[in-house]
Amino acid sequence: MRAVDATIRVDVVGPGGGTYFLNIRAGRMTAEPRAAHDPFLTLIQDRRAFERLSREAGDSALALLGGLSGIAGELVLTRARVESLREVDGLVRFEVTGEGGFVLGTHFGAAPVPAEPKTRITVDGQVYRDLRSGALDAQSAFMSQQIRVEGDMQAAFQLALAAVAPE
Repeated sequence: MRAVDATIRVDVVGPGGGTYFLNIRAGRMTAEPRAAHDPFLTLIQDRRAFERLSREAGDSALALLGGLSGIAGELVLTRARVESLREVDGLVRFEVTGEGGFVLGTHFGAAPVPAEPKTRITVDGQVYRDLRSGALDAQSAFMSQQIRVEGDMQAAFQLALAAVAPE
């Protein structure tokens, strides 16, 4: 992550929510009230989802991104990964179903966030836990239809390619 300079916007909607920015400068990430760069990614969630994801990721937003991409642990943000994510456009909604489930919107690009996602990615709660722990890899989960994708498949494939881009 040393060569990366980028910003992730985080929107927590509803009571107790707000907007803040995860600024990455020379590989060091800090939460700040203003963006250092145009955000390449906006995360949109309600307070309950934010608290759950914060507990799971600890103090690492990169662990959250790793879990969403099916990588146990942190997703290393390389320049190649950030550039790959910049090529994704639109709103992708991740939904974890079942007890303790949550919804997270991920918006890519500078355009305003649309009301509806172009792609929906849905997994069962146990599948999500298995992806987070490393017991299941994303490719196997997708091939066995444990990860369901609706809408624009290209956006889902672009995300998958960004996750496996070289470090």
